[in-house]
Amino acid sequence: MFRGCYEHTIDDKGRLSIPSRLREALDAAFSGPLFLTRKDDCLVAYPADEWRSLEAKVNALPSFDPKVVAFRRFFVAPAQECPLDKAGRILIPPHLRSFAALEREVVLAGMGNHLEIWSRDRHDAAMQAAQADFAQLAQAMGALGL
Repeated sequence: MFRGCYEHTIDDKGRLSIPSRLREALDAAFSGPLFLTRKDDCLVAYPADEWRSLEAKVNALPSFDPKVVAFRRFFVAPAQECPLDKAGRILIPPHLRSFAALEREVVLAGMGNHLEIWSRDRHDAAMQAAQADFAQLAQAMGALGL
């Protein structure tokens, strides 16, 4: 499982080094490459096994439901397989870097079964918003049984 927030940089070629603790989690619990796609204002990276499970669930949804079609277009269609190189880096495709405004400074956030990859500025803004709304977020989580 992925935990923690890690600040890193992307090089000029779009390569991002995956922190060693996250690589250890990948090696221990998952197999294969990471699948990257867009979500909100960031990217998400799923290990191959988790991505295939998610994709199977999406594929089981009604094909002609407009919301399902829109979700597939936004989330599934731009997904890219991004294997780790020998140095533990992934190459983030230009269209995904552009979507998430990834330039130099990024934050990798462990989200359990996947990672989020944020521009540092967007991550800081999202954390400030979450902090401002934390009482409401906690109440909502309580309503869900947490």
